Amino acid sequence: MRISHLPEPDLEFGGAFRHPDIRFGIMDYGPLDFGMDSAPKRIKMGIIGSAETVEGTARWIERCTKGFAAKQSRQPNLFPAFPGVDFETTFKCEFVTSDEIHRVLPTREIARLVGIPGQREVTQAIVETITNEIAAMAEQTVKPDVVLIALPVDIIERTYNARDAAGGEEDNETEAGTALDFRGMLKASCMRLRLPIQLLWPTTYDPSIRIPRKLKETSERRTQDPATIAWNLLTAAYYKAGGLPWRLARDARQLRTSFVGLSFYRSVDGDQVHTSTAQMFDERGEGLILRGGRMVESEEDRRPHLTALDAYELLKGSLKVFRDQHGHWPARVVLHKTSKFDRHELDGFHKAIDERDIDYADFVWIQKSLTRLYRLGVYPPLRGTLLRFDKDHALLYTRGSVDYFRTYPGMYVPRPLQLRCQVQGQPLQHVAEETLALTKMNWNNTQFDNGMPITIAAAKHVGEVLKYVPEGQEIAPRYSFYM
Repeated sequence: MRISHLPEPDLEFGGAFRHPDIRFGIMDYGPLDFGMDSAPKRIKMGIIGSAETVEGTARWIERCTKGFAAKQSRQPNLFPAFPGVDFETTFKCEFVTSDEIHRVLPTREIARLVGIPGQREVTQAIVETITNEIAAMAEQTVKPDVVLIALPVDIIERTYNARDAAGGEEDNETEAGTALDFRGMLKASCMRLRLPIQLLWPTTYDPSIRIPRKLKETSERRTQDPATIAWNLLTAAYYKAGGLPWRLARDARQLRTSFVGLSFYRSVDGDQVHTSTAQMFDERGEGLILRGGRMVESEEDRRPHLTALDAYELLKGSLKVFRDQHGHWPARVVLHKTSKFDRHELDGFHKAIDERDIDYADFVWIQKSLTRLYRLGVYPPLRGTLLRFDKDHALLYTRGSVDYFRTYPGMYVPRPLQLRCQVQGQPLQHVAEETLALTKMNWNNTQFDNGMPITIAAAKHVGEVLKYVPEGQEIAPRYSFYM
């Protein structure tokens, strides 16, 4: 065994300048696409909600233009100020809203919706109502670029953490029923309208608003300081509006690589398990989505896997998407999966790669490990700690103490990721460095120490939405419609 520490990966921002931190990188250099013709110049934010939540959200967007002071803390790099937004600051564009792209749900309509008996019925009715409002926005002369769903507390209480009556109170999916996912249902319903949405709780703009204690505990939401909220929400909105906030810093000598994350999701009726893939492009940090075939239970481990044919078709389609975007095939393919690749999957993936004469491939099985490392003192191991067992097996801490923050910013004892390279084209250290860098490609969170690489995290989010999209319906190709 050998232990080492990987340095914090840099990201690339405007002017090809680099910085390890997302927020300071945007403050110092602007977004990656700053100066490009494709960069958003004026992002129109539509709002749907009650009269109170629409007004509160609109005021908050206006307040963001002036900025928010840094949270009082002994870790200034962890809680920086938000300096505001204009053509000279941060995103180098405007975030605007106006009455013509607001849709207010009448008080009587909200009361009618939340009074509907039956959990599935009330959730579906609320999803349908909001979808109809977004459809009306999509038909307007002035269309928003992003729609903020400013949920009233009454609707939050009836939708979040809801359980289908047939499924009981279990968190896991059962044959009898499933946990209803309001967010997934809404994003699936709105997908055909091609307007990306962002859900907001009223505590975003007013932390004094009371959310039922039980709901807060089960939703795992934490109240953030105003500057952090502004960073996270406006960064997500910038990406959803077509902007490119940052990308992986890339050495020109490195092979052009296509990263593909695979995950499985269960259909709403619980009878079928499908697979979803989120493909992340290093050039723009763009995620493009393909829906794969149905899973089969492998005789090797009794876990869901792809058939050889479905594996071939899925990767073949992913490679074609890469070529359509870049004008050439990748020189290297990296597949990330949270379970072992069985022999049928390996056969199918190899066939797709061999057809395109791609010489380099890494198939990496990634999962959280129960093994933990300890260091002297009270803080957990450093993020980037790498323990190598052999040439294709290692533990990597993607969460942990962060030198740049001068603390451990998490709430719980972190667990490292176990990396197993079943097919290996690059040294294990290079694979680990890439995995660490890919944890920084989450456009919903500007605190860069995410636990999972975006390949795995995105594929999971995609599955949570696609389970509600009927077979045969065209799906949105961009990851911004799923995040």
